[in-house]
Amino acid sequence: MPQLSAQPAHRRTIRVTGSGPTSGRTWAAVLTVLAVLTVLTASATGTFAASARTAPPAAGATAAVPPTPAGLPTALEALSGYVPANSCDPHSKLGALAFGELLRTAYPGSSYGAARACGTSPLPTSEHYDGRAIDWFRSVRTPAQKADAQAALAWLFAVDKTGNRYANARRLGVMYIIWNNKIWASYRTGDGWRPYSTCATHPSAAYDTACHRDHVHFSLSWEGAMKRTSYWTKSVAAVDHGPCRAPDLNWAHPYSTARTTPCPSYPRVTAPASASALHKSLTTYSGMRLRTGSTGPSVRAVQSSVGASADGNFGPATATAVRSWQTRHNITASGVIYYATWRALLKATK
Repeated sequence: MPQLSAQPAHRRTIRVTGSGPTSGRTWAAVLTVLAVLTVLTASATGTFAASARTAPPAAGATAAVPPTPAGLPTALEALSGYVPANSCDPHSKLGALAFGELLRTAYPGSSYGAARACGTSPLPTSEHYDGRAIDWFRSVRTPAQKADAQAALAWLFAVDKTGNRYANARRLGVMYIIWNNKIWASYRTGDGWRPYSTCATHPSAAYDTACHRDHVHFSLSWEGAMKRTSYWTKSVAAVDHGPCRAPDLNWAHPYSTARTTPCPSYPRVTAPASASALHKSLTTYSGMRLRTGSTGPSVRAVQSSVGASADGNFGPATATAVRSWQTRHNITASGVIYYATWRALLKATK
């Protein structure tokens, strides 16, 4: 579930502006997190009423909307349930990229951000971390961009010819949206647009990123992220619950196959209060599959444990150090950080 920093934030993003997605900079921290999972209280200001269901465009809004494909089946996906991110795989999934391109093409001049290196913001989990989210860059402070956002949301929430509400959002697998101080969730449609954390008390432009006033955040279901929904396939997708984590580690391995049953629910693993800073950091990132090409604070924690230079970039030297460490601890020397290696790292570091 998304959260908000208590202080102004600055971002680094992967922007996509050309004919196809390209990777660039990733988001930096939005600083201190006020709450975990359920902090969505406080009254908020913005263009959407709290009870809004379809968010119609404001007067003068652009009439442009993404195309609705021909040949769609009468049936469509149910509203997406909440399936939180629990795996680290910062590679944008096909459906997320296709959705970003759908918006970029419908609204020329717009761009979007996609995957984000795990742990690079204070969010404990984020669908950016597993490649299921995009940030579409439209600013509420620019009238034309605000109109674009409102038109796109109205299209997503519109009733189709057979009377299905939120039809395009359902056919694309949209799980939740954050925009202009508010959040809408497919698993809480009765609440409409709810206040997003304490954004109402932070109207300054310094909070535009944290409060999603300079971009619209979309998180997708796994079936939406994997581009299996009826918008793309003309066939209603089965619910996909994604990868499951082990009870003694905080992260699952990357998505590999569809899962039709929910994952078991386990409490997050925490380090003892007396543990070293390194052990606490390893506990936070435990379970992530890290390999050559991985980046971020999780890599730095592993590098500090295996004797590699802690620069946050998993390169050949780090892979060599990992293989050497694995050999010394009687683990298959793959050079990849996987479950067995995490358990050995936690045992060896107190």
